Amino acid sequence: MRRTLIILLTMAGLGVLAVPVSPSSEVSPTTLVVDMHEFRFRPAVIRLQVGRPATLRLVNRGQLAHQIQTDAFRHLPMTIVGEASYVEAPGLEVLRLQPGGAETLRFTPRVRGRVRFACTIEGHQEAGMAGVIEVR
Repeated sequence: MRRTLIILLTMAGLGVLAVPVSPSSEVSPTTLVVDMHEFRFRPAVIRLQVGRPATLRLVNRGQLAHQIQTDAFRHLPMTIVGEASYVEAPGLEVLRLQPGGAETLRFTPRVRGRVRFACTIEGHQEAGMAGVIEVR
């Protein structure tokens, strides 16, 4: 099965900020698997800690393409890793996965708050495919 990954990078945005973690300040990362289905994310609430590295493994377990979009990632330095990809980016606007596709996002939240995320493919968010990132 052929996977297609669409990554749109941007420099502007709001939300959670991140900085690279140096070896001397290493803290064990929060690691979560986020499943994408028709028409939901599981879990729908992603809880992270400020200053603690986060690893989100996004897996499309549905029969349709799904994507994640949030203002929190628009100005968030991150690393995106997949079977055939490795991207270090100053921000992420949209991450789209085809059925069976998976990618890993790595970043460190620096601002407390709640930010919504959703699958912004037409009709998916309206059908309930949305959630919240909580940074405490």
